[in-house]
Amino acid sequence: MNPIKKEIKLNKARFWTDSQGILFCEFSNTETYLTLEQNTLEEYEVAVLELLEGRSAPFIIDVRDNQGNLSTSAAKFFASSLVFKKARIYEAFIVNSLNTKLLINSYKRIYEPNTPYKIFKDFDEALAHSIKAKQIFDASN
Repeated sequence: MNPIKKEIKLNKARFWTDSQGILFCEFSNTETYLTLEQNTLEEYEVAVLELLEGRSAPFIIDVRDNQGNLSTSAAKFFASSLVFKKARIYEAFIVNSLNTKLLINSYKRIYEPNTPYKIFKDFDEALAHSIKAKQIFDASN
């Protein structure tokens, strides 16, 4: 992986970009009783806007070993936010549990079926697919 260009840590999340123009999101919530709420996603939106400076990028979202849930209002906000819509060109989710995979597939089917995505167990595979998505995006613009 390329060196980190800029990094923002918020609550149980870390966001950073690298020189290839990929946005990395790593979540570290191990409490099953916690629910990701819309107000937290609004904070994440500000971080993404700052990191990407108005550009679009593939998102690599690492949710390995995460617990908890996503509230309905947070799911709707993540799907409909103009900042997130403009920013994300592709989503690579890294998971290591069936529950998380099912949650992502449900979210994508119900709330946000437009952004291409793939679910991975391996970080390097997610990175390779994200680099390819960025190259395709850049070639078409």
